Amino acid sequence: MANLHVDAFDMINPFVIASSPATRGADNVLKSAESRPGAIVLRNYGHGMGGGSFIYPSAEAMYKGEPAFHSHAVGTQLPDTMNSLEQYCEEVKKIKEKMDSDIKLWVSIGHYSDIVKGGDWEKDWKNQAKELALAGADAFELHFNTPGVAVAKDRQFNYYQLVYNCTKMIRETVPSVPVMVKLAVEACDPLTSMRNAVAAGASAVGPTARWKGFYFDLDWKTTEARPGAGYGGTQSNPIVCYAVAEARNKGIDIPMFAGGGVFSYDQALRLIMAGSDMVQLGAVACAGGVTACKRIISQFEKWMDEHGYPDMASLKGDALKLFNMDSAFAKARQNKLGAAYKAASVDTEKCIGCHRCTDVCWYKGVEMDGRKARKTDSCIGCGYCFQVCPTGALYVDKKGILASAFED
Repeated sequence: MANLHVDAFDMINPFVIASSPATRGADNVLKSAESRPGAIVLRNYGHGMGGGSFIYPSAEAMYKGEPAFHSHAVGTQLPDTMNSLEQYCEEVKKIKEKMDSDIKLWVSIGHYSDIVKGGDWEKDWKNQAKELALAGADAFELHFNTPGVAVAKDRQFNYYQLVYNCTKMIRETVPSVPVMVKLAVEACDPLTSMRNAVAAGASAVGPTARWKGFYFDLDWKTTEARPGAGYGGTQSNPIVCYAVAEARNKGIDIPMFAGGGVFSYDQALRLIMAGSDMVQLGAVACAGGVTACKRIISQFEKWMDEHGYPDMASLKGDALKLFNMDSAFAKARQNKLGAAYKAASVDTEKCIGCHRCTDVCWYKGVEMDGRKARKTDSCIGCGYCFQVCPTGALYVDKKGILASAFED
């Protein structure tokens, strides 16, 4: 069996249940712990309760790991019954007493609304850190991703300075407790944010995809999603993968707990293979529940077994070989596929004369011969027609050709 242990923080696996309704209070944390993640982030107090989630096109798509997006939804919202630091610390103690001891408990410190309101919030945050350390927190999380600090008050804050100052402040307040800094990829440069967090002494950084979004049905009065509230989903996964890979290439070498669009095990794998040490499960945890998280962790481990990755060290950053391809090799690999596209003929037995190939050909490389398509000498091998052919009449072994470039 693959060893999923994360050495950096002695975690049983790389999965972190992110701050969300699924981690509001001890009862929800203990329920989420049934999925056996490596760590769980206890949500800040005073957030409120309810509101729900909206998943498009359906919850079934999310459960299957298909393209889907997630946003906060219209629904009953109530004041948070946990609204003091004393209550918050009691929840930490309850969790530490009852949760499996091999699951780490991270706790959120502060909230962007504290900064918006003003006052002596720095003193409050430092006091929270001291009390939460005494209560037994394994790590602190500073929550600087969107929708939050990065978009507060029309972005009047100096986001990078805020990341640096707050990280340094908490790090110096309780030096013995790791500080995990959750960062935005929207409305900022993720690399600059990470560099500021690292310079301030962060123990780990977590680039996380969450945007202000405005989804609505064409009959807009029926729309379930709450405008502007926490838009994210599978479409964000490649964006976060890029942020992680770029950071690794630019010298960010501290642990990462990236998150964004992880509705299935393959999206989690991509984040790790791009260079992250851990993976946040946010939307899928609150909107998919314990079973969905269990399944992701199980399938993640199974895939590692089937593909010969014995441990996290062998998996982490493996796709950087693709990200860092030499330009000459990348061009040769591209041209190898292009040559195959150019050489392939139309299988007339499979062609149904749908005209899709001619619709997308911009070089007169394919034409209709009666009711069948055929290639011409003008084909340059761009591949557009192969992407749209519905029957496989235009086909090459694309994956095999691309992989063979590495073998060669």
